[in-house]
Amino acid sequence: MDIRKNLGSNLFNIVLLLVGIALFCSAQTIQAGAVLGQGADFMPKLMSIAWIVLSVMNLLNGLREPEGKKENGSIRRFLLTLALLFVYIYLLDPIGFTLASILYVFAQTLLFVPKEKRSVKNYVLFAVVSVVLPIAINLLFQNVFSLILPEGMLFK
Repeated sequence: MDIRKNLGSNLFNIVLLLVGIALFCSAQTIQAGAVLGQGADFMPKLMSIAWIVLSVMNLLNGLREPEGKKENGSIRRFLLTLALLFVYIYLLDPIGFTLASILYVFAQTLLFVPKEKRSVKNYVLFAVVSVVLPIAINLLFQNVFSLILPEGMLFK
């Protein structure tokens, strides 16, 4: 495995891994503070471990790729994803986690699915996934972790 092949991609993956490690170290300073159930430190630690695992997998995959393989991503998609994330964060307060997440997942899916793969059947699939996933996550957080995600001003 030669780190110099696909150098830009591999350096980016190394940066992601280092950020994950920094997040995990930062999560160690959060005080649990819970008498019953999971404390405030549980999710940051879990997510930073997931970040690290995914970063290592991505790095190993990048090291195995043939040199000069054409990337599917582009700076335009990156900037649009960044814009979608800012809109998502902005919408959390007024419309809540579930509705904001439905809109975000659908828009993000449309951004990354090639135009030739878009059909009525796939749009229906995208819509179903966009609705089911945020609702399932909301139920998981409420019923398993006893955490209330933002409800939004519309529902108060």
